[in-house]
Parts: sequence; C-alpha cells; structure tokens
Amino acid sequence: MSEAGFFEQRRASPSGFALVVAMHAAALGAVLLIKGPVIIPPAFPPMDVYNVPPERTPDPAPPPRPEVETQTPIRTIDPIVRTPDGARDQIAIVSGTGPVQPLGGTGTGFVEQVQPPPPLTPVRRDAEIDQRYAAAFQPPYPTSEQRAQREGTVRVRVTIGADGRVRAVERLSATSDAFWAVAERQALRHWRFRPATVDGRPIESTKVMTLHFRLADV
Repeated sequence: MSEAGFFEQRRASPSGFALVVAMHAAALGAVLLIKGPVIIPPAFPPMDVYNVPPERTPDPAPPPRPEVETQTPIRTIDPIVRTPDGARDQIAIVSGTGPVQPLGGTGTGFVEQVQPPPPLTPVRRDAEIDQRYAAAFQPPYPTSEQRAQREGTVRVRVTIGADGRVRAVERLSATSDAFWAVAERQALRHWRFRPATVDGRPIESTKVMTLHFRLADV
C-alpha cells in the first residue's frame, strides 16, 4: 500500500461509469412508462343561471287606531251622612243645585238636588172667527119672536174641527127655544173658524159663543 493509504484516489473505471448511466436511464424510462391516474370529470346536468330578486321586506302594519270611548258624564249624588249621637238625619230640600243643610243634629251631611230641565211649553192658539165668514155668524131673527117684540140671547158651546167647521153645538142658555133653534142651525151650516193650533198643528177645540138678538138690528 502506498503512503496515501485509504485516502488514495482510485482510477475511474469506464465500464462502471457506463453501468451507472444505464441504470439511471432505465429508471427514468420506467418512470416515464408508468401510466398516471385518469381523472374523469363528474357529470352534472346543464345549469340554468338566473337572477334571484332580493327578498322584499313587507311594509310595517299601520298602528291600530286608538278607540275613542264616549263617556257620558254621570253626576253622582253624595249619600246622606248620618250624624253621630243619634242625631236626626233629616234633609231640607230646596230648589236649585247648591248644598243642603241638615235640619237637625251636628253632622255635616249634604245632598245635592239636581233639578230636571223644565218641559217645553207647547205654543197653543185658540180658534178664531174666520173674518171671511163674519157676516154669516148672525142668525136670522125668529119670526115669532119678532112679532112678539121680544129680544133674546143665546149662549152656546161649539166644537170646532181641525178644518174650522162646527162639529157640534151645545146649548148653555137661551131666552127661548126659537132663538136656540135658529142659532143652532146657523152655527152648523154657516159658521167657519180658523182652527186652534198647537205648535202650528191644527187641532179640534171648543169655544163658547154668545149671540144677541136685538129688534133694532132687524
């Protein structure tokens, strides 16, 4: 062995180098010959693409309308407060709406008296003689009484309908039957009135009439 010993450089062998090159070429060819995995794309049905409108937020519901309660004012009346020590609880009722003092005892009880509104008084008009027929109110002078030179008076109560005509005649007093007969006949046939009214509405009514028979008028 030379002095270099183990570390002495050996001469390269040409056959060995060719063997190494052949081994590498064979390995490279094997790698190239290895068939790689086949990737098959997945089959999907055709896809339709469309725009989806954004979801619309519903309008908020209007707030509920507040219920208006119609309240009728109620006027209350305080109860009578009984006075102590056995005192009387009589109340003096007076007109008006002010407080009322108790008649007896030493208590302080009060009561309020509410007066109802007075009823409306209907407007009434009495029956009146229709001036268009005023000349027909005097009956003819009875012939028998005229020959006897007697004057007379007849007092009657007539019932007047809503149309102004006389419906009935009641004898109240008469100087004679002859005066009464002509007065009754004249009233039923010829007397006309403007009827009585209540708030402008014609109504049936009665009226007392007095007739005077004078010879000077014959």
